[in-house]
Amino acid sequence: RRAMMLARSTRAPAGGAAISSARGGKRSTRGARRCAANAVAASAETKKPTTVEYQRERAKMMVRYFKEKQYDQAVEDAQVFGFTPSNEINNGRWTMFGLLVGMLTEFATGVDFIDQIKLTVSVLGIADIYD
Repeated sequence: RRAMMLARSTRAPAGGAAISSARGGKRSTRGARRCAANAVAASAETKKPTTVEYQRERAKMMVRYFKEKQYDQAVEDAQVFGFTPSNEINNGRWTMFGLLVGMLTEFATGVDFIDQIKLTVSVLGIADIYD
């Protein structure tokens, strides 16, 4: 009997927090019982039994969700135009290559980079800016 009373006094009510009175921190058993009874009644009303149909529907929902995620990832990976990481890497490589060619041409001919651009624009007939 003593063990049963000890077990009863150490349990917290269903709400999670112990109900204490002003006298020495003892719990109010009537309040704890009422709180536990309310919690059990509320969980009995909202809790539905898990059925095979419910599990099947939830599994179908998960399959749909992951198929959509897989499709979104495939669309993102297949993007060809725009600011994609591979496009930006290629743009940077072509820019470095162009600057290297410009510097080597300047070294070989003595014509600076800006004058090289002016000459190219004049030779291609885009504008007559080179004197």
